[in-house]
Amino acid sequence: MSDRPPSPSTPPTFPPIAAGSVADPDGDRRLVATTPQLVEAFESSLDCRLDEGVVEDLLVELDRRDCVEWVTVTQSGAVAWDLTETPDRLADVIAEAVAELVTAWIDG
Repeated sequence: MSDRPPSPSTPPTFPPIAAGSVADPDGDRRLVATTPQLVEAFESSLDCRLDEGVVEDLLVELDRRDCVEWVTVTQSGAVAWDLTETPDRLADVIAEAVAELVTAWIDG
């Protein structure tokens, strides 16, 4: 018998975020969403309640680590985030962390 956990069920399909698509000077499209839009998308996809302040704190930390980009504050006071490169940036951070853990495990 394997010590591996069971395979996960099909990952949730996230609905499209009602976010703005903004053109940058090069003509490329960017995905921009506010914190409330992200919270709403997570809550509806994962069927759970999230504290918007906690999500915003997490986004601020991700911004400090260059995984998301803070864009602006809307007229309603919501922070808008550029998520265009977030999947690639998070993948790089996770891959680096896993490589460091595996290296430490092998060396240890």
